[in-house]
Amino acid sequence: MDDTNETIRQQFSERLKKELARAGLPVASPTQITNEFNRQYPQHKMAAQTMRKWLFAEAIPTQAKLLALADMLGVSPQWLRFGMGARKVSKPSGMAHDDASIPPGGVVVSQQQAALAPVVDLLMRLSPSNVRLVEKIVRCVLDEQDTQH
Repeated sequence: MDDTNETIRQQFSERLKKELARAGLPVASPTQITNEFNRQYPQHKMAAQTMRKWLFAEAIPTQAKLLALADMLGVSPQWLRFGMGARKVSKPSGMAHDDASIPPGGVVVSQQQAALAPVVDLLMRLSPSNVRLVEKIVRCVLDEQDTQH
């Protein structure tokens, strides 16, 4: 089990490093990355030690910090956490909003997304193979649902 958790942390760390580099943030400086994160997301402040743990595959963010981190990097939380699904965040069609209405550093989360947070927390505890299994089950249910409509 420890090997599985270590692998999961390592894979997350690699995705995080790539996205930080792509965003122009200095991967070698957890303090600078943390300062930028805390500036953009003051409601989710963290210590540089926390970022260092993520970069060195010693820990994985909580769901709230993961959502903010994914938003900061412009990637989907599912992809950042699990390496599955679409890498980029897709905006639902017909959901136009005025960016000026979003507070600086705010994260727009729909009620449906908020309701899924406990499920995502449970998924985060699964091994990668079990996450893939759950994903296949959900796809089967969606396929069945689509054929009924």
